[in-house]
Amino acid sequence: MAKLKSARHHWWPKCVSAHWAGADGKTGWLKPDGNCQRLPPHHLGVLRDGHHIRLGEPGSSTPWDRSFEDEFEAADNHFPGVIAWLKSLRDELLAGPRVPGRFISCAATDEQLSRLSECVVSLAVRSPMNREASVALAERYRGPLPNRERESLIGGNMRNAQRLAADSIGCSAKFAALFSEGKEFIFGDGFFHNLTAVVSRPQSPKIVAPITPDISVVITRPFAYMTEPRFSAAFLSDENVDDCNQAIQVYARRALFFRNERPAVDEAFARSEHLQYSHPDNPMDLLVRSMPGIPARDTSHDWLFDRSSD
Repeated sequence: MAKLKSARHHWWPKCVSAHWAGADGKTGWLKPDGNCQRLPPHHLGVLRDGHHIRLGEPGSSTPWDRSFEDEFEAADNHFPGVIAWLKSLRDELLAGPRVPGRFISCAATDEQLSRLSECVVSLAVRSPMNREASVALAERYRGPLPNRERESLIGGNMRNAQRLAADSIGCSAKFAALFSEGKEFIFGDGFFHNLTAVVSRPQSPKIVAPITPDISVVITRPFAYMTEPRFSAAFLSDENVDDCNQAIQVYARRALFFRNERPAVDEAFARSEHLQYSHPDNPMDLLVRSMPGIPARDTSHDWLFDRSSD
């Protein structure tokens, strides 16, 4: 039996992080305490053996040890083409009239949307935010786990998530490209999505993921929506970009990444926790619901939110 070799696994793919390099060839890494470094982007978003599952004692191997790094191979192969497509769409729309915040219906094939799903879902599934969610229930009942057991449990809970989520969404959802003309998007080790600890096909997936400093992507499938337009695009105002970046600070825990525009550390990020919005009328949900073909939210149970805040 061949021993599973140690490897560097990127939760922020190198083919994506390369687009976040500034003029100095480096990307900013901001920490909750305000410490900031600039490093080559391929040094960021990496874990040693992050996609390995080892069940034996340290230094030993078992017949059940495996790697699930190949689960993300399709996403990494498609990302360059997906980013090139989104950039070409941005350039095309820049040449025409536009109103900030107004969505424009765009043509997209089933293959383009399925590849977009594959790529964006992979950012959510392999993110540190999902890793922590994959072990949170066990630690809630058992307390802190030995590192070897903790990592094995994370891997075991993560290994099927990419296929469950990406295959479930495919091209059957609402998609949008969000473009910035001014301020830059930031990225982090957590961002706005509900694909955490996935153990079955997600019923109502929702993701807002920064892809480059001037492109973010929305994928959502509410319980009720109009099928057309499947794919749309919008140019965001600086205020809308600020809302997207604020969401990154809420959901991130240890890392904010930026190209040139260093953000100020927000109170939420300073807590160094993967937080989340508690009310459905948060800025990201409002942005998602502003997409064409998505109905207004049912507010009949809002009294429950008011009651929980008392």
